[in-house]
Amino acid sequence: MRLTKPFLLLRLGSCRLESFSPVPAEKLPVPHILLTWNGLGGMLGAAFPMVVSTSSIVTSGPGASVSKPSSLRTGRVFDIKRFSTHDGPGIRSTAFLTGCPLRCAWCHNPEAFVLHGLDDGANVREFTADGLVRELERDLAYFDRSGGGVTLSGGEPLSQAAFVLEVLRKCRERELHAALDTCGLVDTGNLASAARLARLVLYDLKLMDPARHAEWTGADNRRILDNLRMLDESPAEVWIRLPLIPGANDDDRNLDAVMELLDGTRFRRISILPYHRIAAAKYQRLGLPNRMEGVEPPSPDRIEEIRARFAAAGFDPHIGR
Repeated sequence: MRLTKPFLLLRLGSCRLESFSPVPAEKLPVPHILLTWNGLGGMLGAAFPMVVSTSSIVTSGPGASVSKPSSLRTGRVFDIKRFSTHDGPGIRSTAFLTGCPLRCAWCHNPEAFVLHGLDDGANVREFTADGLVRELERDLAYFDRSGGGVTLSGGEPLSQAAFVLEVLRKCRERELHAALDTCGLVDTGNLASAARLARLVLYDLKLMDPARHAEWTGADNRRILDNLRMLDESPAEVWIRLPLIPGANDDDRNLDAVMELLDGTRFRRISILPYHRIAAAKYQRLGLPNRMEGVEPPSPDRIEEIRARFAAAGFDPHIGR
């Protein structure tokens, strides 16, 4: 296809003129939209079709930009797990999105950050928000019978915040219970918006000491704790998730610090998630070093001891979910 008339290539918002010349359409930046502009009383509409780039839209000031229109925005998903009973109430379908700001030594989804920037169609699927919701709500009958729904996980789903917020809005429109599983190291505004849209936030707490947190996850925990305080002041339903990692965060000092922190909040529901070695094969397949090589899962007696400690302190602990 070749445009035979001159066109205006504008960046919306600032309406800055990018070019004004006949150009073959196949050489235009992709993606783009061919429109007819009827501005200025229609004087230019017939003669000047307008091509608007959707990949770099300026809203104000030099270089300011926003995401693509929601109808074109896509998200990257590396797995969908159906019939999950560990990612919120009832039977759920969990979508795992690429991207994560942390590098936890025990991460059971390392493909989340390995695949995030790769063009890997074999292992990553791109969805529009509508497309992902339609895919997840195929299991609606199971959600209705069990009080379940969908969960957005990762990685860190808010690494793709604009897409996730659009998915959560559409779940609200469909009256579909949606949970957000987050590590907490995210933009506070994005988390606040997501918490208003989601029916449930699953919030990870790992280590209370900032230096130890950085040692085991690659980042300190200051923003994570600040975001938890923000959620405490919001009406969002929040379940705390505590991965129980031998040698990393299962010592009494850290557990006492977790309870002390949570005692000053309204949060009482705690999911204790014992370490497992299911991801070992992933590290080998991806060629990644496995810092947890040789680490044994916590014993049933130790798990029960920790559960009982949280219960005695007035919390509502659950093992594995």
